[in-house]
Parts: sequence; C-alpha cells; structure tokens
Amino acid sequence: MQHHASHGTLLFGGNDRSSARPRGRELTKDESEGILFAFETLDADRSGHVSRKQLKVALRALGFDVKKADVGELLARHGEDHTERLDFQTFRKLVADLLSQRSVLDEHRRAFQLFDVMGQGAIDFVTLKRVVRSLGLDIPDEELQDMIHEFGKDGMITEHDWLAIMSAD
Repeated sequence: MQHHASHGTLLFGGNDRSSARPRGRELTKDESEGILFAFETLDADRSGHVSRKQLKVALRALGFDVKKADVGELLARHGEDHTERLDFQTFRKLVADLLSQRSVLDEHRRAFQLFDVMGQGAIDFVTLKRVVRSLGLDIPDEELQDMIHEFGKDGMITEHDWLAIMSAD
C-alpha cells in the first residue's frame, strides 16, 4: 500500500491545514529513536539542521512515497512553508505526524516486505536464513525450518500468513 495520494488526502490525513498537531497514535520508542537516528545521519556536518531534500530522503527511507510537492505540502500544513533548513524539533514534528498516521497493519506489511527481499510475495527458508544472519541473530537452521513449517504452507510464509502471525494474540 502506498502512502502517497493526490492532493495529500491519504498521505497527510486530509486537507485540513489548520492543525499543526500530529494526529493518530502515539509513536513507539523505536519510532522516536528512528527519527533521532535519521536526523543525526542526515545532519552529517553537525549543524543542527537538515534541508527539505534531506527530509524527503528520510521520509522515503521510512517507506513514504513522497515527492518534492508532498514535502512542501507537509511543511505548509505545519506553518513551515518558508523554512529551508529544519532543526530537530521541526524535523521530529513533521516525521512524527506521518508516522503516527501509519496503521499497525501498514507496519506489519512493511515488515513483511523487508523480509521478502526477493520480492516473491513469500518468505522461504533460504530468505529467512539470510535475513536472520544479516540481523546478526544466531538461530539454528532447525528452528528456522520449524518457523516456516509451523506458520507457512508449502515451505513458504506468504504475506497473508505473516499478517495472521503478527495479529495473533
């Protein structure tokens, strides 16, 4: 599911430009830490500011299909339409706004896509093993095979299987 929509209706949660307050759920600790990490990574010269273009890079890295005009719209909605360099507080406010609107289902789908590195619509043993190793985890092959067999069908975990696993109590 793309987060971009024409005129910002889906991406920015409506056309009401009067509210600069983020709408939606509270951010998780990981999301808050991710915002700080993104800012610090983009602020390579340690000036305490990032550009509009760097904001766009951060949003795209977080899975938002944004264009230059979308960034301009987001800035305008928060009363920052003339701001060229963003400090951390402004950057955080803008990124948090979009992240707080993302649903748990969107997050689960995005996580599946990160695991489905081959883009085949399913995760097989070899792919799961590669991802686990790249994350620095040491899970024995037997356990990985058990995961595939317990949660998947025909040696594969599909997105449907993944979403069922992730939404189980």
